[in-house]
Amino acid sequence: MNKILIILSIFILTSCKNNVFTNIAKTDVDIITEIHVSNANNYIEDLIIKLYKINPKYISKNKEFDTVSSVIIDIFKEVDKSKLDRTGQENINLILKGFSKDFNGDRIYLICKGLYGMINASYNYKRKFYLTDPKLDAQKIMNTAINIETLVWRLSNEKENNILLIKTNSIGDNKNINLSFERLFGKLINNQENMAKIISSQQGRIIQKAAKGIVSSIFLPIGF
Repeated sequence: MNKILIILSIFILTSCKNNVFTNIAKTDVDIITEIHVSNANNYIEDLIIKLYKINPKYISKNKEFDTVSSVIIDIFKEVDKSKLDRTGQENINLILKGFSKDFNGDRIYLICKGLYGMINASYNYKRKFYLTDPKLDAQKIMNTAINIETLVWRLSNEKENNILLIKTNSIGDNKNINLSFERLFGKLINNQENMAKIISSQQGRIIQKAAKGIVSSIFLPIGF
């Protein structure tokens, strides 16, 4: 009995010690970064669900996955960084293929996979951050916000036979406009902008962003 109590006490003390060291090894910015990464992931998951809900035809065009939940699992799965394109162009190519007029598959899957990969790359494909980690690039995170604005523009303008390739905001039977997508994208953009400003302030660096109202049609590769 005494041996069991001793072993249990050692286990508890070791766990507490590890938690203390883990917390000590984090700065306030590390903790804030983890919150922003979690927020971004939640917003993207909500976006995937909503896009498929208003564009149900695309899940049937996916040759690998037949449910929205399986798509989400695939997009958010852990990746082998050694096998990734470090320039970030691969994620941009996924988004561009999703908008291609010649593509007849699941546009939502490709676009959201590219979007998640792009944001994930801006955080160096990490979800936990510590004092000893390499510093994040504030401009790279800000560039994701710019890219999201470009994505919103394309979703609102890319058409085939005068019909949007992917529907987002819609008008209901009562003529009220559903702006839930606009709000969701706004949260994601603000999330990335805020994180970029926090990091740039900490590092004493200036970050660049286009003037308000100017949206480029070109995506910026986000490498790591």
